[in-house]
Amino acid sequence: MLTFISIAAGLGWVLLSQGWSLNNAKQIHVQGSRNIQTNTVIKAGELHFPQPLLGFNPKELEQTLLRKLPLNSVVVQRRLLPPGIDVAVQERKPVAYALRKRAYGQEQGMVDSTAMWIPLNVAKQGERPSTNLTVEGWTASKRQAISQVLEQRNQLGSPLERILVAPDGELSLQTKTLGLIQLGSNSTLLKEQLETVAQLSKTLPSSFRHKTGTTIDMSDPSKPELQMPQPSK
Repeated sequence: MLTFISIAAGLGWVLLSQGWSLNNAKQIHVQGSRNIQTNTVIKAGELHFPQPLLGFNPKELEQTLLRKLPLNSVVVQRRLLPPGIDVAVQERKPVAYALRKRAYGQEQGMVDSTAMWIPLNVAKQGERPSTNLTVEGWTASKRQAISQVLEQRNQLGSPLERILVAPDGELSLQTKTLGLIQLGSNSTLLKEQLETVAQLSKTLPSSFRHKTGTTIDMSDPSKPELQMPQPSK
């Protein structure tokens, strides 16, 4: 019995003094993203080696990574045998570039499919948007409307190039085929407006398509008004 207690005590001392510590990057396992790698987590989390594993705070690292990396969620767990930490992440994928006004001027960033703003220095840690779509004038108050447009952008029938938010909150879409579409500021009409845009993309005669300077007033989706540029004299 005494021999068993001595062995257990010795094993416990070895684990506490040597085994239960973070000594190098190989003890950190990151899963859930091809872009967020171990070195990215170490740099963003400002982790240093060696450090006691039992004194490591998983929640603190989670909050730091959510703040510094383009992540929807992150779960950090200590692993005692073998000693290390497991980091499970879900990445926020940007779908568009974005601009918003700040006191010092324009700030560049990106937005995900929910129109959540991603600062540029954070977004650079992950993927780039697959298109050159840009949201200009992003504001938190218009996030839901922007998200709705982003969700429906592939059903509009005309490639979407820009989402424009004016200082007064009016929303406009710049499309490749139909030109500028003015939606106004009444977000309750947005679903009907986007459906009308899709319908116009199918029915508008080809002579009205791809015209530089064309504007469609869609503030009343039941009566869209097409405005063509005046021919030069």
